[in-house]
Amino acid sequence: MAGKPSVAVCAAQTPFVSGGAELHVRALARELETRDHPVSIINLPFTWQKADLLQNALIWRLVRVPADLAIVTNFPSYFLQHPGKVLWLFHQHRALYELYGTPFSDWGPESDDAEVRRVITEADTRFISEARRRFTTSKNVADRLRRFNGLSCEPLYHPPPLHHLLECRGYGDFILMPTRLERHKRPGLLTEALRHTRSGIRAVIVGDGPEKEALQGAVERYGLAGRVHFAGYVDDPTLVGLYATCAAVFYAPFDEDYGYVSLEAFYARKPVVTATDAGGVLEFVADDASGLVAEPDPDQLADCIDRLAQSKSLCRRLGEAGFERIRPISWDRVIACLLDEG
Repeated sequence: MAGKPSVAVCAAQTPFVSGGAELHVRALARELETRDHPVSIINLPFTWQKADLLQNALIWRLVRVPADLAIVTNFPSYFLQHPGKVLWLFHQHRALYELYGTPFSDWGPESDDAEVRRVITEADTRFISEARRRFTTSKNVADRLRRFNGLSCEPLYHPPPLHHLLECRGYGDFILMPTRLERHKRPGLLTEALRHTRSGIRAVIVGDGPEKEALQGAVERYGLAGRVHFAGYVDDPTLVGLYATCAAVFYAPFDEDYGYVSLEAFYARKPVVTATDAGGVLEFVADDASGLVAEPDPDQLADCIDRLAQSKSLCRRLGEAGFERIRPISWDRVIACLLDEG
């Protein structure tokens, strides 16, 4: 009997950076291996410097991958030329697409930016069209691909890496925000909201990044030092414990692709406070159904936090509903779709 097809999982890798995309790639490879597929992760280094962009992208056209299937994931890994190319899109070059010309992107103000954007858009459309099957990690990512490139894709949800460990041990006296501290993740919305809360609830911030110093400064200015704890990066057991014992999770990024945080919260039966422009988060978090959703305004978000701080029964109701929302998500369906196994 012939063996199962070999699979290359392809992704661009920013040196010295590890986040959700890297966890996603490793999880996919692990799930394929448990189903007896020969698997190799193909990473090529990628930097976000403008001067290097086109060269970094076009390198993928020169790569030859000797595998039966090549699952391409993020920009510019889908430039790969392969007869068995399957797309599972995490995101494109967000700074050239939906973030272009916003405070979250370096692209837009310079004279050559529009031409680079045009070239990348045309290349994306051409090279993504080569894929024999096309999927995205969320409806939000699929909507962007349709809007900017005129291509259809099927959203294909998957469980977050810690899903099998997450649990609920009650609803404690703090709100948890686990995220990279970067501008588009908008961690400052939590500190701004906390200064308007009446409940005095504490917050634990897990993660690091370029916005950390500004956040710490805001905490000092607002007199929140006794209520906000910066935990930095923590190991998995510690993070699982924080999810298990928090009252709720705060996660209000701008136009998120997918967002492990909201799913992790629901696996721990915890409600999520988020914003009306949080993108993929809103595919799971519905206002007063599985969490609380407000405009990205500190006063409105403070009201949401206070409602949860003052009612463990509300936290439990919303958190349990969130778990039911994501219960059907499984790796079995993901693998079957990617490999066209019926």
